[in-house]
Amino acid sequence: MSHIHELYTLIEGHIITPAELLSNAKLPNYEFVKFSNNGIGLHVEACCRVDKGKQVLFNYYFDEKDRLQKLVMESGTTSEVLFDRIVEVEKLRSKMRTTKRNSDPSLRN
Repeated sequence: MSHIHELYTLIEGHIITPAELLSNAKLPNYEFVKFSNNGIGLHVEACCRVDKGKQVLFNYYFDEKDRLQKLVMESGTTSEVLFDRIVEVEKLRSKMRTTKRNSDPSLRN
């Protein structure tokens, strides 16, 4: 049953909220936190300095219920998706199907 709870939390839960990101603007290594409406929900762009002053941008994309849908980190010319709700939900569903197949002999090929 923990997979079902985990799936529900992943689909409906708030991993981080826009309000929580606002407090990052007060941190000494953050340059800015910008909020904008992208027509679907909020887009939050946060810029901070990390190792040796290197600038890193984090782009958070939220839906209309302020649930994080995607988080992308940009550093120089590199871009990396750190979280994608659709991908994570599918990974968990796949894991659940595999677990069910392995635990039920009638479902094995």
